[in-house]
Amino acid sequence: MRRGLLYIFLVVLFTLINFYYRPVEGNPLLTKEYKKSDAYINNLYVSDEYFKKNIVPEKYWYIYDEMVKDIKAGKDKDTIQCKEEKCINSFYAIYNSLYLDHPEFLMFQGMGAHSKEMEIEPYYYHLNKLQNYFGEKRIEREIDIIKKETKKMSDKEKIIYVYDYVAGHQYDRIFMYSMGNQSAYSFFTKNSSVCAGFAKASQIIFQNIGIKSYPVLSEEHMWNYVEYEGKYYVFDATMGASFVNKNREGFYDGLGETTVGSSTGLFTELYPPIEKTPLKEVFGL
Repeated sequence: MRRGLLYIFLVVLFTLINFYYRPVEGNPLLTKEYKKSDAYINNLYVSDEYFKKNIVPEKYWYIYDEMVKDIKAGKDKDTIQCKEEKCINSFYAIYNSLYLDHPEFLMFQGMGAHSKEMEIEPYYYHLNKLQNYFGEKRIEREIDIIKKETKKMSDKEKIIYVYDYVAGHQYDRIFMYSMGNQSAYSFFTKNSSVCAGFAKASQIIFQNIGIKSYPVLSEEHMWNYVEYEGKYYVFDATMGASFVNKNREGFYDGLGETTVGSSTGLFTELYPPIEKTPLKEVFGL
């Protein structure tokens, strides 16, 4: 009896240490200064809030910042006063910017809003703080494994590795329209997600292993642009996971295309030019 309890205790202890408390190297871009900034969410990713600065009018940045604080605090809803009559029209620009700027925002599952004259009333779908805490630690340790496995790889090998790794997860067909599978949390902790989770996970991984990339959002899809030898290419690992039958109509290779099906990304003017030759061809695959 005692041996059995000791065994269970040791298994639980090993699991906790290995998945949640094992020392990790951490994000190489994370600095003490950044951790003190308003842009800091957690240790997984360093954001320059590029989309906020280029999509949201500067006079409405305070709304973006307020929403970030709300989500971090675990608020379900808030009432944000608009200082300008037209600020309500910027809500979706703010929403999209949050989605693109902060792939590490595990608590940010989605949001909606009611609007009144001179007010925005956003309501949030988010994880609770305990889920967020253990989710972050679990993801840090998974990324640490990826960093060790890719440490001696070339950039080409790293990109192929990330594609295979991400596409090796399950596409969440059952809850395709659920808010619960829209973040990197579902990808890393549940082993299943949809395009938003795949793209956000890819973005976080790329930064941690030294590959430049951008997240891309359209009305119905999310993917990445990845840099290779100074040029940018389409990277869409969702396609490797969502179609078991690669011969099925509608399938395209996430490394073998220069456009993403019928989807046109939002804010195309904010991205560098995308090469007309697909990565698969460049890599000789």
